[in-house]
Amino acid sequence: MSKISLIKCDDYNKANPAVKETVKLIGGISHFVKPGEKILIKPNLLSPKDPERAVTTHPKIVKAVIQLVKEAGAVPVVGDSPGGAIRNIENLWKVTGMEEICAEESVELVNFEAAGSEEIDINDKIVKKVHFSKAVLKCDGIINLPKLKTHSLMTFSAGIKNLYGCIPGLMKVEYHKYASKNREFADLLTNIYLFLKNKIRFTLLDGIYAMEGNGPSGGEPRKMNILSASSDTALLDSYILDALNFDISKNLICRNLKISKKDTDGLEVIGNDIKDFNVENFKFPQTILLDHIPKPVVKALGSFLWVKAKINEKVCSKCALCVKSCPVKAIKQENGGSYPRVTDSLCISCFCCHEMCPCKAVDFKKSFLADLFIREN
Repeated sequence: MSKISLIKCDDYNKANPAVKETVKLIGGISHFVKPGEKILIKPNLLSPKDPERAVTTHPKIVKAVIQLVKEAGAVPVVGDSPGGAIRNIENLWKVTGMEEICAEESVELVNFEAAGSEEIDINDKIVKKVHFSKAVLKCDGIINLPKLKTHSLMTFSAGIKNLYGCIPGLMKVEYHKYASKNREFADLLTNIYLFLKNKIRFTLLDGIYAMEGNGPSGGEPRKMNILSASSDTALLDSYILDALNFDISKNLICRNLKISKKDTDGLEVIGNDIKDFNVENFKFPQTILLDHIPKPVVKALGSFLWVKAKINEKVCSKCALCVKSCPVKAIKQENGGSYPRVTDSLCISCFCCHEMCPCKAVDFKKSFLADLFIREN
């Protein structure tokens, strides 16, 4: 049975010993990494945001794992592909703190786009073949370092969702166009995980500061003091989601992988007790309530039950990142001086624009029926 370690850490300045203890409790770094191997350390680097905003994996977590991999005699490299519309990778590395810690540790930062890609059949019904960065395919193993966050399309973002960053650049946007609904996207994420599963040595979740509300970038930071690790990414995600009082039987990825509460209740959890953490009343995205509507109702009333993107002009900076992020070109900006506009009839409710907006200017526009189910927190 897979073990899950759970360690309380209330300050990123204490991350180094806390990360080492978290890994030690599931077997120690030498159990997962062998001398001479090239190990890709994969944080969540969604967008160029200060680490304190809880959008990206904190650099002190990444640095601690780099040092562990070195101690095992292996060669660490750090890499991720940000949201498809983010083009200045050097700025991303600088703002997220990756540039500094990799320079301090003399570790290579890998540009997934520049490394090239290879198209692989992952047996997905919607997206037949998926481009993976060669940096991912050619490494000996992956250490997955997700951020604990909510996600407006998928409800929850942790270890499995973090693997979507193994797809370089604008291909992520392209796949959203085909797998635009949460059911389809859950299937795609599941198949990406199953393809990469044997490469993942372990997943370590950064939840010292998490994000609640309308994540993965527009939510609010929440201090939770959680560090948790396991060699089984799916069980780790499921355990944390269950600990946040979410009914995992309603989570589409858990369903795909046939993980139930019986599985999470039977896990061997080492370290702190979940009762030691601030998990009560965790706020999930507003859109979560649509997932609880019976499917026959959704089918019958689908054209009257929807949520679309809406630009809040009071906070919009007119940067047009939402325009670049939209996989179906439902958002347009006539010129640099105008606010972007969403064409409701084209919007597929994938919320890529919401995910990538740097100033939280993308809100949710709801139909009358949807408004009955979705209320502001």
